[in-house]
Amino acid sequence: MEISSSQCRAARALIAMDQATLAKAASVSRNVIIDFEKDRRMPMKNNLAAIQYALEKAGVVFINGDEPGVKLKKKKSR
Repeated sequence: MEISSSQCRAARALIAMDQATLAKAASVSRNVIIDFEKDRRMPMKNNLAAIQYALEKAGVVFINGDEPGVKLKKKKSR
């Protein structure tokens, strides 16, 4: 599954993560995030996977299919 630039922007907004923090978490440059989110270029597959992984690790779930989007993971009950 490949995430879209709009899903990336929405995911960051959902967890209140700025571009610099995502870049650091994904071990990519901030320019990779900026260019991706502005639809200037698609990151290389390994960078895109790292971006997706960093967002998922922070609690984001990516939804694809007919209605792609993002949501937060359900918190486990204690």
